[in-house]
This record gives sequence, C-alpha cells and structure tokens, in this order.
Amino acid sequence: MQNHAEERAASPRLILGLSSGTSADAVDLALVRVRGRGPTRAAEVLAGAREPMPPALQQRARAAPGWSLAEFAAAQHDFGQHFGRAARAFLDRRGVPPAQLAAAASHGQTVYHHDGDPRGGTLQIGALPLIALELGAPVVGDFRWGDLALGGQGAPISPYADWVLHRRAAPALGILNLGGIANLTLLRGDQPPVATDCGPANGPLDALVQAETGAAFDQDGRLTGAGCVLEEEALRLRTDPFFERPLPRSTGLERFGRGFARSLRARHPRARLEDLLATVADFAAWAVAESLHRAAAPSGIPLYLCGGGAENAALRGALARHLGDSAPVRRYAELAPAGDLRGDGGLREAVAFALLGDAFLCGETVTWPATTGCRVPAVLGQWCPPPDGSRSFRIS
Repeated sequence: MQNHAEERAASPRLILGLSSGTSADAVDLALVRVRGRGPTRAAEVLAGAREPMPPALQQRARAAPGWSLAEFAAAQHDFGQHFGRAARAFLDRRGVPPAQLAAAASHGQTVYHHDGDPRGGTLQIGALPLIALELGAPVVGDFRWGDLALGGQGAPISPYADWVLHRRAAPALGILNLGGIANLTLLRGDQPPVATDCGPANGPLDALVQAETGAAFDQDGRLTGAGCVLEEEALRLRTDPFFERPLPRSTGLERFGRGFARSLRARHPRARLEDLLATVADFAAWAVAESLHRAAAPSGIPLYLCGGGAENAALRGALARHLGDSAPVRRYAELAPAGDLRGDGGLREAVAFALLGDAFLCGETVTWPATTGCRVPAVLGQWCPPPDGSRSFRIS
C-alpha cells in the first residue's frame, strides 16, 4: 500500500475541496490539481465556486446549540446530502467526471468547538457516506479529531495550506482569516508555522445585526463604520480570560458568538447598534494585535486579510489603527495560489481542505505543536468510499 501511495504522490491528482464556515451561509468548492508531496507539494486551482446554503439549512445550523438527538441525526443526513449534491453539480457544470477525482475533502459544517480544552471535543456535521454516494467519489473528512487525539486544539488547521502555498512569498508574513473567529498564521520560510485563534471576528458582529435588524450581516461594515467605540466597554472586553491562555489557543462561537452579543446588549440596553458594532470591531482588532505581540511577530510583517470580515471596511480600519506600521494590512489577493479566480481569499478554506485531503492520501502530517499545541504532528482525516462499492480503493 505504501508503494501505491508513493506512486500516486508522484503523479498529478485532482482533489475537490469543500468548506462551510461557521455562518453556514454557503458551501465553498475548489477543484485543485496537486503535484508533489511534502515540502515540494504545489497546487493549482482549476475552478471554484461559492454556492449559497439553502436558508432552511442555514437556520438549522444556527439553532444547533438547542438540537435534540433526533434533530442532530437528521442534520447529519441533510447536510451530508446537500454537500454531496452541491459537489456533484459543481463537477457536472464543468464537465469533470467524479472518476477523475483522487478524492473530495469535506470540512463539514462546524456546529460545536471546545473553548480551549481539547477534551471538550469538536463537532462537524455532514455524513461522509452520503457525500461520497451523492458525489460518486471517495471523501476524506473529519479533519480535526486526529489532532485532538494528540493533545492539540484541533484548530486552526488551515496553516498547513498556508505553509505549502505561501511560505516563500516573503521572509516573514502573516495571514489573518476573519471568519466567525479570527485566526492567524505566521510564516517564516521553511520553518514550521506559528498559528492561533485570536478572538472574535464576524461571529458577534453578525449576531448583533441579525438580532436587531434581521439582516444576515453588516454589508461592507456600513453600520459598524457609523458607530463610536464605547471606550470603557472596549477595555472591559480585553479582560476576558481567553487572553490569558498561552499560544496556540483555540475558541469558537460558544464564547464569542450569540451569547457574547446578548450579554453586550444587556450591559448597554440604550446604546445604538452602531456603537456596539464599532466596539466589537475595535475589540476584534485589538485581539489580533495582542496575538501578534504574543507570537513575537517581526515588526513590519505584512498581514494578508481573507475571510468575510476582510470585506468589512470598518473592521479593516480598526485593524489599521491597532496595528499601525507593525503589521501593514494587505489583501489576500496578492498571495492567491495559481488559478484562483477568487483572489479575495474566498476559496482559501476550500483549497486548504483540498490540500489536507491530499496530505491524508499520502500519509503525511499536517499540524505542528506551534499551530495547534499537539504533542507531535498529526495526520488528519478519515477515509470514506461510496457505500455502494463503486470506488473502494484507498491510497495510503
């Protein structure tokens, strides 16, 4: 089997990466051609798309903390079926037979992640057999538990792809993903990367906007930009015990999501929504600056922004205020891998999971103690061929 894996690794292979963020607003797909292995691995994005999540599924994902066991079981089925059908439709539109894939790599939909203690676990839904069956190709999924088993946080795990794609773009650089939670990757050439969750990003901003306006998010940060920071509250937020933890650290919307937004509103019942949003954006930017300082990032290191929060002008402005010349803020488009037609970073996570899936096929580790806190680097993923037996081989 090992010789077979080595033969496959020597040839180009197609991997379809699938990712859905904590907001559950869309499924991102990236068809990636991968060559080489280990430090010589290279990726070319052949096609990509962002497929909106059906509103009913999006609402179910947001309600996940209150699910019954029956609702959880049904969600495993429905999300798996949706991911598989979205993947098959993506390939069909591009005339790519599923048989050409070495595998698909699915992150699933995160509905729970521990708040710093790996024993608390993590949960991504979307049953792999259903994805494999609907797609007609093997799937690699369940990427976080291998790291948790080795004492790691199970997040962030995108730094592997950052290291493969961008480690030689500059002597030192940072990549900041502004999703529901902000996470940071620091690259210094061929050295192992340093990574951590910084704190909140879109999670509490979206929760405030959804609760008080019914909109899904603050378009371009217009409401946030119209607000004024509540200075005393901004200082209070910085005392959260999360920031006392050593790096690398991990968190989720369980700490910085809807509950956080409700508590903030309860402390300031008469404050304008705009001012609450501006305060959260300021807090998020401070958390990034604090993480860069704790990680001993070199002064002047360029920081490339990706994720939905990169489109929030007010959040970008808050970052510029807190970072100044210590980390000039840039667009991820300047780092986008070859063929990435969405150089805004919209495909970054889908590409990242494609590369994680490819590394699994080659039996390679993809985490480091400095990225997740694992005792030793971990191989991530589980293999699932279509249950009808149409593609039953395994490359490892």
